[in-house]
Amino acid sequence: MAQVAITVTSGTPFNTDSSDSVLSIEVTNTDAVPCKAGTNAYYYVSLSDGTNSETYTFAVAETGTIAASHAETFVVENTTLGTVTTSSGVIYYTAA
Repeated sequence: MAQVAITVTSGTPFNTDSSDSVLSIEVTNTDAVPCKAGTNAYYYVSLSDGTNSETYTFAVAETGTIAASHAETFVVENTTLGTVTTSSGVIYYTAA
């Protein structure tokens, strides 16, 4: 299991009636992650605004080791979170 840094950028609206209905989540691993080619890496992300929390899991097909400082971006619908104040995550993978 590898620790990952989580960055949440500003929301992009689905429409003008809801200015924060989308979160763009960028996950950057600090070290190389030795994934076995042909398997999935599962990015597990937890976000909180201090009152509400959400967790997400994203599967990404891998061709081999994920390089150090590699960033993956995911977009999710946001119906519960205000400004994200805390975040954490891990990458689950099949070792090469």
